[in-house]
Amino acid sequence: MKAELYMQEKEDPVALFDEVKIVELNDNHPLSPYRIFYRSQRLNATKTMLELYRTEKMLLKIEDGRQCNVLLQHSSMDVKNGNAVGVLRVLGDIKEA
Repeated sequence: MKAELYMQEKEDPVALFDEVKIVELNDNHPLSPYRIFYRSQRLNATKTMLELYRTEKMLLKIEDGRQCNVLLQHSSMDVKNGNAVGVLRVLGDIKEA
Protein backbone atom coordinates (compact mmCIF):
# COMPACT_ATOMS: atom_id res chain seq x y z
CA MET A 1 0.00 0.00 0.00
CA LYS A 2 1.05 3.57 -0.58
CA ALA A 3 0.49 6.50 1.79
CA GLU A 4 1.01 10.24 2.21
CA LEU A 5 2.18 12.01 5.37
CA TYR A 6 0.89 15.49 6.22
CA MET A 7 2.03 17.95 8.87
CA GLN A 8 -0.70 19.78 10.78
CA GLU A 9 -0.52 23.18 9.07
CA LYS A 10 0.48 22.00 5.57
CA GLU A 11 -1.88 21.21 2.69
CA ASP A 12 0.68 19.28 0.61
CA PRO A 13 2.12 15.98 1.79
CA VAL A 14 5.57 16.23 3.35
CA ALA A 15 6.39 12.58 2.57
CA LEU A 16 5.23 10.05 -0.02
CA PHE A 17 5.56 6.43 1.05
CA ASP A 18 5.95 3.79 -1.67
CA GLU A 19 5.10 0.97 0.72
CA VAL A 20 3.56 0.83 4.20
CA LYS A 21 2.90 -2.19 6.43
CA ILE A 22 0.65 -1.93 9.48
CA VAL A 23 1.69 -4.10 12.43
CA GLU A 24 -0.22 -4.65 15.68
CA LEU A 25 2.05 -5.28 18.65
CA ASN A 26 1.32 -7.54 21.63
CA ASP A 27 -0.05 -6.64 25.07
CA ASN A 28 3.14 -4.84 26.13
CA HIS A 29 2.00 -1.73 24.23
CA PRO A 30 -1.58 -1.04 25.40
CA LEU A 31 -1.60 2.73 24.71
CA SER A 32 -0.39 2.63 21.13
CA PRO A 33 -0.32 -0.96 19.82
CA TYR A 34 0.05 -0.10 16.10
CA ARG A 35 3.24 0.66 14.20
CA ILE A 36 3.58 1.43 10.51
CA PHE A 37 6.74 0.41 8.70
CA TYR A 38 7.47 2.49 5.60
CA ARG A 39 9.75 2.58 2.56
CA SER A 40 10.10 5.74 0.48
CA GLN A 41 12.16 7.27 -2.28
CA ARG A 42 10.69 10.70 -1.43
CA LEU A 43 10.76 11.00 2.35
CA ASN A 44 11.22 14.76 2.31
CA ALA A 45 8.86 15.54 -0.60
CA THR A 46 8.52 19.25 0.23
CA LYS A 47 12.07 19.81 1.45
CA THR A 48 10.85 19.53 5.06
CA MET A 49 13.33 17.47 7.06
CA LEU A 50 11.02 15.11 8.95
CA GLU A 51 13.83 14.02 11.25
CA LEU A 52 13.60 17.44 12.94
CA TYR A 53 9.88 17.01 13.71
CA ARG A 54 9.87 13.77 15.72
CA THR A 55 7.63 15.25 18.44
CA GLU A 56 5.09 16.74 16.00
CA LYS A 57 1.83 14.88 15.48
CA MET A 58 1.26 14.22 11.76
CA LEU A 59 -1.58 12.78 9.70
CA LEU A 60 -1.02 9.67 7.58
CA LYS A 61 -3.47 9.04 4.73
CA ILE A 62 -3.32 5.49 3.36
CA GLU A 63 -4.43 4.78 -0.20
CA ASP A 64 -7.19 2.39 0.94
CA GLY A 65 -9.02 5.30 2.61
CA ARG A 66 -7.84 4.88 6.19
CA GLN A 67 -6.03 7.62 8.10
CA CYS A 68 -4.41 8.06 11.51
CA ASN A 69 -2.30 10.42 13.59
CA VAL A 70 1.33 9.34 13.85
CA LEU A 71 4.73 10.25 15.27
CA LEU A 72 8.01 9.51 13.52
CA GLN A 73 9.61 6.87 15.74
CA HIS A 74 12.58 5.73 13.66
CA SER A 75 14.11 6.74 10.34
CA SER A 76 17.07 5.31 8.45
CA MET A 77 18.44 4.61 4.98
CA ASP A 78 18.38 1.26 3.21
CA VAL A 79 21.96 0.76 2.03
CA LYS A 80 20.96 -1.79 -0.60
CA ASN A 81 18.78 0.50 -2.75
CA GLY A 82 18.99 3.97 -1.18
CA ASN A 83 15.39 4.21 0.06
CA ALA A 84 14.38 5.81 3.32
CA VAL A 85 12.91 3.27 5.73
CA GLY A 86 11.43 3.72 9.16
CA VAL A 87 8.67 3.30 11.69
CA LEU A 88 5.70 5.50 12.55
CA ARG A 89 3.91 5.16 15.89
CA VAL A 90 0.13 5.35 15.55
CA LEU A 91 -1.54 7.61 18.11
CA GLY A 92 -5.06 6.38 18.81
CA ASP A 93 -6.92 4.33 16.24
CA ILE A 94 -6.67 3.89 12.48
CA LYS A 95 -9.93 5.33 11.12
CA GLU A 96 -11.82 5.18 7.84
CA ALA A 97 -11.74 8.58 6.12
